[in-house]
Amino acid sequence: MYSILQTQGVLPLVTQINIQTAEIVLKSAAATGIKIIEFAARAEDAKEVFSQMIAFRNANNLDVKIAVGSILTVNDAEAFHKLGADCIVCPHTDLEIGNYCFKNNIYWIPGAATLNEILHANKLGAEIVKLFPADKIGGPGYVKALKAPFPNLKLMPTGGVTLEESNLKSWFKSGVVCVGIGSNLFSKELLAQLTYEKSIEAFENLIEVVEKTRN
Repeated sequence: MYSILQTQGVLPLVTQINIQTAEIVLKSAAATGIKIIEFAARAEDAKEVFSQMIAFRNANNLDVKIAVGSILTVNDAEAFHKLGADCIVCPHTDLEIGNYCFKNNIYWIPGAATLNEILHANKLGAEIVKLFPADKIGGPGYVKALKAPFPNLKLMPTGGVTLEESNLKSWFKSGVVCVGIGSNLFSKELLAQLTYEKSIEAFENLIEVVEKTRN
């Protein structure tokens, strides 16, 4: 999972979507070479939509892993793992969730904001730590400062990451493994009227700007 995220450089996130929109996102992700996306489980029907996403992906042999985000409890981690999640992403670091993921061999990306929290997450076995909310806690300058004494930290900033070249460039320059992008990639308005063509365009633009800003 680490090498997929490192190679892709970005974890695209979608949330509060119906199955029709989810199918468009999965199909267009696979068509553009996106290997992993995150489905944030924030809606009442998240489990239902997610299980349909897994069924659709498997039925169509799509080469896309699905991480499930916004996981707050170990019960939710277990429920989504049983439904087929490839990775569990949290806004926080929770020992029970971490233990469950390791016992069941599922990749876990916990969230943290401070250096002590990040190191604690690493101690619990997390390889990549989600830096959240990244823009509010100091942006790329903060990452640079953290990595000065701990150059091996593997961070994924999420929150306030945009598709502007200058924004992405500064994140990658600070030494992050990848970035998480949600509403700046698929806004609520875009998701409400998403077509396959629009989704392809969004992913192609994302890939292009990430490649351009990483070099």
